[in-house]
Amino acid sequence: IVTPRLENGSSEAITLQLPFKFFGRTHNQTFVNNNGHLTFTEPLSDYIPLLNSGRDIIAPLWTQLDNRRGGTISCREDRSSAVLALVTAAIDRYFPNITFVATSAFVATWDSVPYQNGEGVTFQVVLVSNVHRSFILINYGDIAETEQMWQAGYSTLDSLHSFTIPVTSAPELSSSSNINVYGRRSFHVDGSPNLPTNFLTSGAGDRVNPPAEDGSSDVIFLQQPFKYFGRTYNQIFVNNNGYLTFTEPLSAYNPILDTARDIIAPLWTRLDNRRGGTISYREDTSNAVLAYVTAAVKQYFPNIPFAATSAFVATWDSVPYHNGGGVVTFQVVLAYNVHRSFILIYYGDVAETVQPWQVSEVLLLVHCANDQKNNANMHFI
Repeated sequence: IVTPRLENGSSEAITLQLPFKFFGRTHNQTFVNNNGHLTFTEPLSDYIPLLNSGRDIIAPLWTQLDNRRGGTISCREDRSSAVLALVTAAIDRYFPNITFVATSAFVATWDSVPYQNGEGVTFQVVLVSNVHRSFILINYGDIAETEQMWQAGYSTLDSLHSFTIPVTSAPELSSSSNINVYGRRSFHVDGSPNLPTNFLTSGAGDRVNPPAEDGSSDVIFLQQPFKYFGRTYNQIFVNNNGYLTFTEPLSAYNPILDTARDIIAPLWTRLDNRRGGTISYREDTSNAVLAYVTAAVKQYFPNIPFAATSAFVATWDSVPYHNGGGVVTFQVVLAYNVHRSFILIYYGDVAETVQPWQVSEVLLLVHCANDQKNNANMHFI
């Protein structure tokens, strides 16, 4: 399908053979808009880019383009074995922790389409999906410089999942990447966690921190108090910059562990969930999770009788560093009952960074109920 040569035009509604999941919503159709974006509920003629505009949108390069002056904007939903094998291999390479076989690829290509007031650009976006998972692949060819306003990224209806590609000029889209392949970017967008298999997956009651610079959750009241080296806490805060506090939220991004406060920091550094990723949390008392964390604690502390009655789970899933140098995935689990408490920390992919950072322990599991009888039995992994 080729979109009409029309100023600020769009395709007709394109019915998808396989619905596309986008952060919790499922779309059965899409529109390919001439100005460099895909929408799902209606066409969009806007040429002034505003990603957080109260709609689901995918914008590989949102700016004013003019296909009346040249180039071609085309699209297709491709379910051929050759294309599905190609995109499946790409997703397996970029997301090795996720088992995935593509059953559909919707391909939209802007080929040598001129800016409204300048040279042409070439790029492509591919919606890769099956009934459970969905991903975006963006390929950039030649991207000319422009003085026009532009943006590249995606956003959702509620703006909770919004990502702007962190480059300062349009040509940098062709020479940068989030997956170490210049001119290509890939994102996991169905809304399910992008987590390694040893992580606790999402569960009932998960809450998500709002995108905010140096932000935090609201106060979280614990159903069961958590003992931490002799002190007992009935509340907790999940802070965006990679740590938990108990008495108040903390916006600090320069890591200083010796700050005269109780703090658990799986990775304290400056993170920016405005640019992508998800920070979520829940207190979980389901039988499956309690059995899982009880078994983990018994494995590492075989001499300590323990059966978990609560688990507080906080997960940073693919959250970018503030300086744009990659993303991090990690999880901290507080496993406890009325007598004992433990910390489990799981690390997924953690990119290198030049930012200052610290972790609260160089260990993956800590027994933190402070009773004299078992201090001699404390083990660290």
